[in-house]
Amino acid sequence: MTSTESTPKRFYDLDALRAVAMLLGIVLHSSIFVLPDEQPLWPVHDSTVVDDPAYKLVIETIHGFRMPVFFLLSGFFSALLWQRRGLHALTLQRLKRVGIPFAIACFTVLPLSIWGLAVAAGYREPYDFPIWMLPLAWMGSLGHLWFLWYLLLITAAFVLAIRMGIQFRHQIAWWLLIPSSTAISLLMVEPIFGSDNATAFIPDPVVITYYTCFFIFGVFFYQRRFEVRRWWTVALLPAAIAFYIGFCLLEEYLTAVEGIIPLGSAGDQVGVVPTVFMFEHRLTLTATLIESLCAWLMCFGLLGLFHWIASSENYTIRYLSDASYWMYLAHLPLVIFSQILVVGWPIHYHLKFLVVCGAVTVAVLITYAFGVRYTIVGRTLNGPRIRRHRQV
Repeated sequence: MTSTESTPKRFYDLDALRAVAMLLGIVLHSSIFVLPDEQPLWPVHDSTVVDDPAYKLVIETIHGFRMPVFFLLSGFFSALLWQRRGLHALTLQRLKRVGIPFAIACFTVLPLSIWGLAVAAGYREPYDFPIWMLPLAWMGSLGHLWFLWYLLLITAAFVLAIRMGIQFRHQIAWWLLIPSSTAISLLMVEPIFGSDNATAFIPDPVVITYYTCFFIFGVFFYQRRFEVRRWWTVALLPAAIAFYIGFCLLEEYLTAVEGIIPLGSAGDQVGVVPTVFMFEHRLTLTATLIESLCAWLMCFGLLGLFHWIASSENYTIRYLSDASYWMYLAHLPLVIFSQILVVGWPIHYHLKFLVVCGAVTVAVLITYAFGVRYTIVGRTLNGPRIRRHRQV
């Protein structure tokens, strides 16, 4: 893992893991309309789903580890690019690969997504706005693009830290990021498994600091030349146990709230989601400590698993890794309109979910293959790609 290699090492396993973190966004958003309760900002809802926690488990499982993994890997690859090409190259690469797609998607993909939700809501509150406001939707909510904005801001802070002389090589400091992230998560207010949702253009200071801990850990991970080990995969078992315990504790808390049992400040609500600082009640306090442990265990466990199964070059995996960025950027409008289409079909809701998830995945893969990969869009997202039949 040195920066002086004549042929720089490519981390196929980490590329694959980053791609999975991206693609799980399609699964997550495809699951929302089959939750038992209608979500306040997601008007597409299958009323045939009753008391089935399956998709809540799916969503909260993904939400609990996906972004921590993604930001940890982003920190790792940022440090790699800095060491191999320099700080100027890192800055230009992030502006090109993250900044430009983010800006364009704010005026294309995001308005289409909001329009789809407005159609599903019948243009009723909170979607009772004039159509001309759609290009400005990002001012109210960044939707699924929030993580690109956070990544830009965290990278800017990282570049500034480097210019101030910080090298991220301290023997002990990086391990302090684990308890620091736990302490920060206690300041969150949503009793959900994982970080609070934060889609506003003005960043939530608690949420961005939480994800910065994972990003900086990834930077240290590269700078300290720490090697991924296959045996880390065993961390997935205690992570699963931790998730189950934390999920049950939060469900107990929410059940108590629904039963109008006073629990600290839980009576304050945003929409239908109760809010409470996590340290204000024993259930949320314990759940938060456990979910932070789960996030770190999942990070290490998935690093070990993908080092085991995807550490060598594989054309299919590399292709999906390249495609995953486009798939995540473009998928949300297709998910929403697909859900609108299938929600009334006389089939089981599990099949509806599979239809939406599968159809959207295939659709964005096709658009990537024939309209993105070898175009200026593909070069912006992933750099130039050579058609396989031309390769020697």
